[in-house]
Amino acid sequence: MLDKFALLGVPQGFDEPPGIDEKFRELSRKMHPDRVPPKQRVKAAGQMTALNDAYKTLKDPVRRAEHFLTLKGFSGEVKMSPEFLQQTLDDREELDEAKASGKPLQDLARSVREKRDQTLAQVREIVTKNGDLEKAAELLARMKYYARYLDEVEGREAEV
Repeated sequence: MLDKFALLGVPQGFDEPPGIDEKFRELSRKMHPDRVPPKQRVKAAGQMTALNDAYKTLKDPVRRAEHFLTLKGFSGEVKMSPEFLQQTLDDREELDEAKASGKPLQDLARSVREKRDQTLAQVREIVTKNGDLEKAAELLARMKYYARYLDEVEGREAEV
């Protein structure tokens, strides 16, 4: 497994590494295929792809946390609790009803943002205390649900 923190030369951690933007720009300038001899361009293009992926991963709180968990040794399957799955069905039903009735969706979005923020705080606590990585992974899966829900409420295309 490629350590995306190491690739960018930043310390591993749950939070966004300090100086990541500057490191990315610096490395991009050095590795860009247009800045190397023609024989090295294919290799440089591969390195740029890896660098761009690492940057995108480490800039996103959920992707960064997932990568961090993987580096810490978690590779298991995530199992969602039945209570959370029921909550997702209830949330979806409430959203569909609000859309059908023309009700404003801001309150629904606010509620899900609060759940998202609380969940991210829980993951931070688990990870920083070297706690249950399986629980942290489940919470991160919840974060993906919250992101898709907010994308729908706010009319954005869901990111794949």
